[in-house]
Amino acid sequence: MILRRLNQAGIEAFRQFLETCRSHTDINHPCDLLEDSALTTVVQPTIEVDQRHFGERRDAAHYLNGLLQPLSDHQIESDAGLWTWLSLCFFDEICPLRNGRRQIKKDYSYIFEPMNSRHVYRHLLFVAWRLLKLAPTHNRLFLGGPVSSLDQATSEVMKRLYITRIPCVFEVLDRLYWDKNRGRIRSGVVTTERVSPGDLRHRFPIRIRQLEMTYDLQSLNADQLIELLGAEFQNTDSPIT
Repeated sequence: MILRRLNQAGIEAFRQFLETCRSHTDINHPCDLLEDSALTTVVQPTIEVDQRHFGERRDAAHYLNGLLQPLSDHQIESDAGLWTWLSLCFFDEICPLRNGRRQIKKDYSYIFEPMNSRHVYRHLLFVAWRLLKLAPTHNRLFLGGPVSSLDQATSEVMKRLYITRIPCVFEVLDRLYWDKNRGRIRSGVVTTERVSPGDLRHRFPIRIRQLEMTYDLQSLNADQLIELLGAEFQNTDSPIT
């Protein structure tokens, strides 16, 4: 299949399908929209898309990174029709049938809204591609989960541009919040609603904002930033409670 983008009418047709699917959860997704010349246009240069299974978000990230290599990042980041077409193309991956039913999330999980800062990072395929671009090495906190959902750690980081723009931040996050013994994110980092010393949801963003007022965080390496964060972030071997 050749990579396409949905035009506005195509996006609205997909949106209508999502609405129908909420009340008829066993419905098949409308594959005929993918190559409908009235609802799509071919992306240039021509790119061939292979249907495949994504075991986790990392698989989707690497596939999409390779697939979209011929296009500029600027074009990719603002192309609502492209990402929405990809959602339709890989709908069984991002909204799988389980026991004959689909659990449909909010429209922005599938319909890309590049101009909406509250929704842009919530698109399930775009966020996978974007994470690999931002963190080609230190990404295990974010790319290990299923492509069909957005975990709390990813959401807390990706919704804050002032965090993702710091060059060393993904190495810092990996060193602070990855549990080496259990091979997963440290317990209590994002699940607690109350503020806990050194947590990711509350304290890390606040501390970054404080440091921005005094330091040029763009110029720091991971060791320097971790030191500036302070004592509450130094105990990386135990759960956050």
